[in-house]
Amino acid sequence: MSFYKTLKSFDSILSNIEEWIVYILLAGMLTVVFLGVINRSFIHMSIPWSEELARYFMIWGVFIGASLGLKRSVHISVDALILIIPKSWQQIVTLFGNMVGFIFCAWFFYIGAEFIDRMMNMGPLSPALRMPMYIAYAAVPCGFALMSIRYLMSCLYFIYEHKRKNIEEVTENNTAVFNGSESK
Repeated sequence: MSFYKTLKSFDSILSNIEEWIVYILLAGMLTVVFLGVINRSFIHMSIPWSEELARYFMIWGVFIGASLGLKRSVHISVDALILIIPKSWQQIVTLFGNMVGFIFCAWFFYIGAEFIDRMMNMGPLSPALRMPMYIAYAAVPCGFALMSIRYLMSCLYFIYEHKRKNIEEVTENNTAVFNGSESK
C-alpha cells in the first residue's frame, strides 16, 4: 500500500472516530440538559451535576470538533493575502501557514500536556461530579493534538500532490520528446 493510500485511510478513520465522538458528546449534552430542564419543571428540583456534566461534554465536543473543522476547512481564515499574491506563490504560502499551524498546535499540546500532568499530581475535584479536574482539562491537549495531526496531514498531502504534479510534468515532457513534438 502506498504512503498516500495509507494517509487517506488514516484520515478517513480519524474523521469517523472524531465524528462519532462529537455526535455522542452532543447527544449526551442534549440529554443531560433536557433531563435537567424536565426535572426542574415537573419535579421542581434541579439535578446538581447536570449543568457541570453538560459543560464538560460541550468543552470536549468543541476541542474535538475543532479538528474536524480544520479537516473540512470551515474555520474562519483571512485569505486576503492568498488572493492578492501570484498563483505560483499561493500554494507555498498555504503550506507555510499549515506548518505554522502545526507548530502552534503542537506547542499548545505540549503546554496542555504539562498542565494536565501538574493537575494529576495536585488532584483537584470538580464541584458537583467530584471527578478529577484533569479529565475536563484534558480536552485542550487532546484537541490540539488532533489539530496538529490535521495540519501535519495537510502538509503531507501538499508534498504528495506537488511531487505527483512534477512527475506528471516530467512524464508529459518525456512523452512529447519521444513523439517528436516538444511542449513548452
